[in-house]
Amino acid sequence: MKPYINIKLSLLVPVLGSLLFSCANSDDPQAEPAKNLPMMFDCRLGDTRATDNAFEAGDKTGVFVVKTGENLQPAGNVINNELFTFDGSAWASSRTVYWDEGTFDVYAYYPHVATVSDTEDFSFSVAEDQSNHAGYTASDLVWASKNGVVASADPVALQFSHRMSKAVVKLEKGENYEGEIPADAEVYLHSTVTEASVDLSTGDVSKALYGATATIKACKKSATEFEAIVVPQNIESRRPLVEVVAGGVSYLMEGKISFRQGYCHTLVVTLSKNPEQTKIEIGGSIGGWGN
Repeated sequence: MKPYINIKLSLLVPVLGSLLFSCANSDDPQAEPAKNLPMMFDCRLGDTRATDNAFEAGDKTGVFVVKTGENLQPAGNVINNELFTFDGSAWASSRTVYWDEGTFDVYAYYPHVATVSDTEDFSFSVAEDQSNHAGYTASDLVWASKNGVVASADPVALQFSHRMSKAVVKLEKGENYEGEIPADAEVYLHSTVTEASVDLSTGDVSKALYGATATIKACKKSATEFEAIVVPQNIESRRPLVEVVAGGVSYLMEGKISFRQGYCHTLVVTLSKNPEQTKIEIGGSIGGWGN
C-alpha cells in the first residue's frame, strides 16, 4: 500500500496548491481581462492651467490613445479625441471605453475642441478678449502624455503642463505720478499673433505661419496687476507692445520680447504724469508658470 499512498499524496499537493493560489487571486483586479477594464484618467495639474493650481468642475479634456509604436493620427487610433469631463473630483467620458491587451501611449490636451483634423498641426487660438474668466481660461492650452501604459483598474495619472506663455503686467507709480492708479485701468497687449500650431504628439507650439497680429485685452487680477495668455513667439522689432488705459489717458509703450513656451514673463510699467515718459521694464523669464 505504501507506493499507492505516496502517489496519491503527490497528486493531491499540487492540485491543492493550485486551488489555494486561484482562491487567493480571485479578487485581484489585475486578473480581469483587459477588455473588461474601462479607461480612467487622473489629470493632475501641479501649478498648471489658468487657475494656476487646479482644474475646475466642468473642464473638458480631449484624450487620444494609440498602440505603442504607432503614430498619433486624427482618426484610427484606439480612441480619438475622446471627451472627458471633470465633475470636481473625477474625470469621466460620456461613454465607457475599454482597454485591450498590449501597451499604449496616451496624449491629452485641454481645452477640448470638438474636431481635430490634424494632430501634427492642430490649430488653436488664444482669445483676444481675456478680460473675463472664460476667455482667459479657454486660452490656457495644457498638454500631457504617457507612454507604455497597460490596462489597469486604476486611473492613468496624467501630468499636464502649460504649452502657451503668460505675460504678467504690473503697474507702478513713477515719482511724479499723482494720486492712485485709477480703478478703471485696463491693459492691452499689441502686436502678437493669437493663432498657434500645436503638435499633439509632442506638445510643441509655434505661432501660426501666416497668422495676423492682434490685440489682447488682459485679465485684471488686482488693481495693479494684469495677466494674459500669449502664443509663444518672438517680437524682435520695436513696435507697440503694451497699452495701459487709465483715467481717460492712454499710455502706449514699445518693446522687444521673446514669449517662451511654458514660461511666465513679467512686464513692469512705471506710469508717469506725462504719458510720453512712461517706462516699461521687461523682466526675465520665470521657470514656473507662477501664481
